[in-house]
Amino acid sequence: MNKNIIKLIRITAVIAFLILITFTVSFLLPGREADTNTIDNEGQQIGGIFVRYQDHVYAAVPSNGNYMIKEADAKSFRLVDNSYQNRQFGIDKNNAYCGNLVVKDFNPATAKAIGNSYFTDGKQTCYCSSMSVENEDLSIFSWLSQQSLYGLGIGDKPQTYIYPLAKLEAGPVPYRVILKAEAVTNGTLCYYQGKILPLAHGASLRQISELYNDGDIRESQNYLADGQSVYYKNALLPLQDHPNLQAIVIDGQNQENYLLDPKQGMVYVNDLPFDKQYSPYNILSLNGAHVYHALFLSKHGIFYFDKKKRKVLRFKDNPFDGGNFREIAPLIFSDGHQILYTEASQIWGGNKNPGLKSESTHIYRLDEPTTGNWQKIGMVGGSYGSVWKNGNAYYYFDELGDSQLIPQTIYRITDQHAVAALFAPQIRTDDIRKLVDTGGLLKVKRTELIEVETGFSKGFGEVILIVLAVLTGVLLFLWILRKLGINLKPSIIKD
Repeated sequence: MNKNIIKLIRITAVIAFLILITFTVSFLLPGREADTNTIDNEGQQIGGIFVRYQDHVYAAVPSNGNYMIKEADAKSFRLVDNSYQNRQFGIDKNNAYCGNLVVKDFNPATAKAIGNSYFTDGKQTCYCSSMSVENEDLSIFSWLSQQSLYGLGIGDKPQTYIYPLAKLEAGPVPYRVILKAEAVTNGTLCYYQGKILPLAHGASLRQISELYNDGDIRESQNYLADGQSVYYKNALLPLQDHPNLQAIVIDGQNQENYLLDPKQGMVYVNDLPFDKQYSPYNILSLNGAHVYHALFLSKHGIFYFDKKKRKVLRFKDNPFDGGNFREIAPLIFSDGHQILYTEASQIWGGNKNPGLKSESTHIYRLDEPTTGNWQKIGMVGGSYGSVWKNGNAYYYFDELGDSQLIPQTIYRITDQHAVAALFAPQIRTDDIRKLVDTGGLLKVKRTELIEVETGFSKGFGEVILIVLAVLTGVLLFLWILRKLGINLKPSIIKD
């Protein structure tokens, strides 16, 4: 083989190895900036999310700590408004800031808050969200390179989370806030969370009513309508507005939003419609203590939204179909003959592969030797659960759920001492867990009918795979060199 080629290969191998070592070490270094705890503890609180520390201004951006605002003038920096919803918007003598980002061409001298996370300088109007979100514009490869440079002290901290910022189209009429949502209008245009609401009529825009599991009705922060069009946030939905539209909140399942259209028997999860060919749909329950999925019933099966796949999926089997089931207690259903109920479970990885692997919602049939008649004896701790009697046996129907370390929905109560303990005036959740641990509450006999499962991967799984891929590539490259008889001994590169 040509000596120049061998020399080039040696140089390439050394450079690749050095890059790998540098890349790995950079992730172990803290970066050149002070850590969040030091800034919070030793810095001077300006107000809102802003802290003054060592003549610099830092903005707290959940969920990734503090970011230095390089452009900020520490002496003149202040909040534009002291209210909680405007805590993320600051100004100094030179600029206005949404979190740690400069609002370009915005006059700080005339800046003021108009409400609903909107701000104006008299000429321009912008939206600056009061809540940080994941920065979707930052790719995994950009994050890797920026984090590496930041660890080495030669780059800025990656903007993994951000306060969304948007500028509104200017017009002759100033924008004014409408509704109890993040919406504004200037009479011609309407915006929600800084994004245009297409075809919306500001004068008739309303928040759709939202039903909670306790019967409480509020105004939805996500579903809007104007008598003609219906919106999920700023997305136009393919349905006509009518008074019977109903947003719902499944207790504890607040990651997704649901809208029911009883006129068409349709369901929307966020802005995604369920398949119309399987309608009409009915919600199984608004209670969420023992589920990880909101379940909807149809004569064609059971439907649910998989938050990992971002799709509505279907189970063809529907054990509730054909039966006259009613919810006698949260997530426990009876048709007078049998009991069906839901239960939630999680699978976590071990030490070598940690993290949440999957979440499941199960539908079980109770197989205890019961009669058809169930008698409610009373509530436990006000809202922890309830005690029921069937024949001579007593059962505890739980409403706390897996998040409170009560994994089973139904327990059989062993004796009257356990019944009395459940009805103790000052009973705590720890007391219920103790009854489970000591055998006062026993697992019931049951048969699993359906398991709805959503699988997850670790948050940094892609990063680990990329690092392993680079390492594997280098090792493979070195192995090929050995097979070619090229010996990479330490040498002096003269040129």
